[in-house]
Amino acid sequence: MSYAYEKRDFERVKTDATVILYYGAPSKEVAGICINIGDCGLGLELSAIVPIGTECQVKVHDGHQNAGPFQALVEIKHILPLSKGRCQVGAAILEMF
Repeated sequence: MSYAYEKRDFERVKTDATVILYYGAPSKEVAGICINIGDCGLGLELSAIVPIGTECQVKVHDGHQNAGPFQALVEIKHILPLSKGRCQVGAAILEMF
């Protein structure tokens, strides 16, 4: 049996930073919270469901006025539907800006 901590080079860091995802044509915008971040992925809680396999531009802002948002291109890898149309997703970081 393998455990999640054995598969990761770095543990995920818990956070509650504001996040906005942009995807599709015409461009769609989904707001949410970044619940954790690791070396190659993000855990997000979103206000709407984004399909698995979707590539999105993501902006994560921790609320500090002197720091710009973390920006990256991510791919949605898994979805956990929540109540009221919300969902929790795992997103792999493809590229950072």
